[in-house]
Amino acid sequence: MTDSNKRATSREYKLMLNSDRFRDRAEGAERFLNLIELLIQKQGGAIVDKQPKEERRRTSYLDTAQFALRQRGFSLRLREEEKEFQINLKYRGADRYISAAQDVSGSEGKIKFEEDILPPFVSKFSHSNSIKTGAKPIFKTIKDVVSRFPGIARLGIDEDTPVETANDFIALEVVRKLCKFQFDKTEIKASLSFWYMGDDTNWPLVAEFSFDYEAVKEAAKKDEGQDKSNDENKLENYSLNAVEGAKELFSALQNQTGWLDLTTTTKTAFALEVL
Repeated sequence: MTDSNKRATSREYKLMLNSDRFRDRAEGAERFLNLIELLIQKQGGAIVDKQPKEERRRTSYLDTAQFALRQRGFSLRLREEEKEFQINLKYRGADRYISAAQDVSGSEGKIKFEEDILPPFVSKFSHSNSIKTGAKPIFKTIKDVVSRFPGIARLGIDEDTPVETANDFIALEVVRKLCKFQFDKTEIKASLSFWYMGDDTNWPLVAEFSFDYEAVKEAAKKDEGQDKSNDENKLENYSLNAVEGAKELFSALQNQTGWLDLTTTTKTAFALEVL
């Protein structure tokens, strides 16, 4: 276990969409962008930058045959990107302190602690570590996972337990960056993500809309007699205007029932429970 008192550096709102709306991905994305622009304007916000840019990658998850990682709240995701691979170990849970205390450290990588918000308005806290490498990482057993992420050893899974692609599921993921918008000076980034089997000429299996913003980075105050030794123990700070606007947008989108898919909660849940 690590320190359970961590700041959430960002908040990300996730909403699964009706994939039937995106048979023509470009047309569906444009219609959805028009919808969110209208809803953002109603909340007093504005789109400040439209970004019709797409990125492609192969996405899969690794686990034991009995889903030993999944049962303990972890997921191990592998992405094959254009010129590199990314392996991501993540623990996601409703209790922020339990999530923060999970040891996802490794000899390298980028560690993040963030808040995910799911419908209708449920907070999950994600503690993750992402490692990028030029060669495809090989995970044959839990021992190989522990070699990258030593904290996994404390889960008590036999190190000789084989690791495989969960559900034999490998998706082509297309991420379409939609726009940036604001309710004040806080930049909020929005994107669509689609999963396909085979190539992207078929119907998408799933479609997800997400938007996120980062915590305010406060400048250190001088000459106010404040004790800086306790700064790391303070909760994160977010702009109230951004928080209120984001909540209203998230709620308004859930009233657009024709756009929603209520059969699953996240892409990870779909991949690990699809069979």
